[in-house]
Amino acid sequence: MNGQRMLCGSIFLSFALVAAGCSGTSGATTQSGNGDPQPQSGKTASNVPVTLKVFQNGAEISDEDFQMMFTDPVKKKYPHISLEIIRPSKDVTLNSLLAARDVPDLLLTPNSGIMGLKQQDLLMDITPHVKSQSFNLTRFNPVAIDAVKSEQGQLYGIPYAMQFNALYYNKDIFDKFGKSYPKDGMTWEDAIDLARQLTQQDGGVQYRGLDPASSYVMSFPYSLAYVDGKSDKASMDNEKWKQVFELAKSILTIPGNMQPNPEPSAAASGNLFIKEKNVAMLASTNLMAQIGSAADTVNWDIAQYPSYKDKPNISGKLDSHNIIVSKTTKFPDAAMNVIEVVTSDEVQLLSARKTARMSPLAGEEPKKQFGADVPYLKGKHVQALFKSAVSPSPTYSIYETDGKKIGQQAFRDYAAGKVDLNTALRQADEEINKGIAGKK
Repeated sequence: MNGQRMLCGSIFLSFALVAAGCSGTSGATTQSGNGDPQPQSGKTASNVPVTLKVFQNGAEISDEDFQMMFTDPVKKKYPHISLEIIRPSKDVTLNSLLAARDVPDLLLTPNSGIMGLKQQDLLMDITPHVKSQSFNLTRFNPVAIDAVKSEQGQLYGIPYAMQFNALYYNKDIFDKFGKSYPKDGMTWEDAIDLARQLTQQDGGVQYRGLDPASSYVMSFPYSLAYVDGKSDKASMDNEKWKQVFELAKSILTIPGNMQPNPEPSAAASGNLFIKEKNVAMLASTNLMAQIGSAADTVNWDIAQYPSYKDKPNISGKLDSHNIIVSKTTKFPDAAMNVIEVVTSDEVQLLSARKTARMSPLAGEEPKKQFGADVPYLKGKHVQALFKSAVSPSPTYSIYETDGKKIGQQAFRDYAAGKVDLNTALRQADEEINKGIAGKK
C-alpha cells in the first residue's frame, strides 16, 4: 500500500479530547449524530434493521469493490445490516466527524494508522466479541494479526487485505538488448548486475535498468521506521538504515540510471514505467491496477521482489488493510458480523480472484486463484508474489509521516553527494526529534 497514511501528531492531540467526549457517555447510552442519548445494548436483534457507517480511513477501496466485498455479501447473510461508506474529502475528515459527534461504526485503516486511532480514543479491544462469536483467528497469517494487536494483547481489528512488493519488468527492453527476463529468487546484487547491462542509450533514448522506487520502499524488509513508535524518538541513525541508503544509492548512481526525481511516490514511479517505457525493471509496491491499465501499451510481467542476502525471500514489511470497530459504535455485534463476512473464505476468494487483493488468510486457495478473473493478469507470473513472505510491522508513531518527509530528503541529499552517509542520518535524526519536540 504505498505511503503511510497517518495524520500529524498535533492534530491527533487536539482532537483526542473530542474523541473522548464522543465515547464518554456512560452505562447504556451513547450519543447519536444529533447529540440525543440512544440505548446501547451492545446487541442488535436479527430482525431490527441497522445501518453501519464505514469510514475509509486511509485504506482505499473503490465503490465497485466495496459493493462486492462488503455490501452485497453482508446483506446476503445478514439482511438487517446495511452499510454506508463515508469517504474523506475536503469537507469530510475523521476529525470533522469527531467534532460533529458523528463517529463511524467501522474504519478501514492501514495498520500504520492504528496508533492515530488510539490517540483519538477510538479503539476498543474486540477480543470478547471474537470469543463470544467463536471467530477463528488461526485462519489468518499470524503476522497480520499481530499488527492489529497492542503489546498487551488487545485486539483492535481484523485484516481483510495485505499489500505486497513485486519486480515489474518491461519485456520489450529485455528483448531489445537480448537479455534474459528476471528470475525469481534474485538478490539485490543480482538485480543490480542485470540493471548495469540494461542501462544504456539507444536511438536517442536513455534506458534505465532498475528503478528501486525509493529508499523508503527498500527499507520494508527490515521493518524500519523513521520514528520509534514506543519512544516517539527518531530511529534512522543505525546500521540498517545505512545499509538501505548505501544500496539505494548504488542503484541510482549506475551511469544513466538516476531517477528524474529521487524518492518519488510508488505511483509516480509506476507512471514513468508506463508512459516513458524506458525502465527495464521497477521494484515497487502493489501497482497491479496502475500498470495493468496500460496493458495495451506496455509489454510487462512480474518476478519475485529482490531480497537482501540476510533477509532471503522477504519482500517487505506487513502492510495490511484492516476493519477497525469504533469504540463508540452502538452495534458491536453487527460490526463483528460484517468482519465475519468480509473475511470469510468465500469473500476472500472472491476478492483475490476479482480484485487481485492479497488475502491475510493462511489458506492456499486465495493464492492459487489470485487474479484469475482480472483480464490484465492473464498469463502474468502472479505466483511470484507468494514466493516471498513479509517481516513484522514495526510499532508506528503518530509522527511517522513527519519523520518520513525528513528521512526521504536526507536520502536525496546523500544520493546527490551533498552530504556523507553518517552526517545524513545523524542530521535526519536531529531534525526529526526537533520537529517532534515542537509538537508536544
